[in-house]
Amino acid sequence: MDSNDYELAGVVRKVMVDVLDLRLSPEEIKDGMPLYSPTIQLDSLNLLQLLLAVEDEFGGRIDDEDVMAADLETVGDLIGLVSRHVRHNRSESGE
Repeated sequence: MDSNDYELAGVVRKVMVDVLDLRLSPEEIKDGMPLYSPTIQLDSLNLLQLLLAVEDEFGGRIDDEDVMAADLETVGDLIGLVSRHVRHNRSESGE
C-alpha cells in the first residue's frame, strides 16, 4: 500500500465515523472489521448514506453494479471499492 492508499483509507474511515456516528476513532477501524457487525452496525440505508458521502468526498459516482459486485463484507472491502473508483476516475480524467 502506497501513501495515497493509506491516505484514502484514512479518509474513508473518517467518513465512516462521521456518517455512521461511530463511537470509534478512524484509527480503531481495522480492515478486517465486518461492516455488518455490532460495532459498525451498517444497514442498507447507512450504506447508501455512506456511499453518497464517499462520492462527495472523492468526486464522481460509484455505480450500483460496482457496489453489488464488490460483495462488501469488511471495511477493507469498502476501502478497496473506493480505491478502485478513485483510480478509475483519475485514469478517465487523465491524472
